[in-house]
Amino acid sequence: MERKYEYLIGKYQRRFLDEKFRNYKINRSEAPYLKVIYLHGTIRMNDLIHKLFFHKSHTTRVINSLVNDGYVDKIVDPDDKRGFILSITNKGKVIAQKIVEVLDEWDKLMESFLEKAEIDFLLKMQKKAYERLKIYFQEGDEDGETN
Repeated sequence: MERKYEYLIGKYQRRFLDEKFRNYKINRSEAPYLKVIYLHGTIRMNDLIHKLFFHKSHTTRVINSLVNDGYVDKIVDPDDKRGFILSITNKGKVIAQKIVEVLDEWDKLMESFLEKAEIDFLLKMQKKAYERLKIYFQEGDEDGETN
């Protein structure tokens, strides 16, 4: 299967996001975390990991960076002393609103090139490939269920 265009689209997406996020002093890997925390207000770190599908060690590094930058507060989960509860700070809300705008801008840019039927077809094919690979690798879905 030709992967050239998948790679090139990803390259342009990274370039677009890097240029936009530079203005807000946040990087591309931090943005999805801050967006999800912003949309939830407060979220358990384990729930965040399940929503974003990144490795726990990656999540820990990014969250620590967001805490150090004052965008996120992290407290020990009273129900699970090994876990954490994350909440967005006022400073984080300002940046997260910008992140949502930038991600929406990227989506609108992509949608400007494609018709709705093409977008729907592309998403359908991506989902189909994901579902088949999940079966091939005998992995459960994001909720931990195995097919």
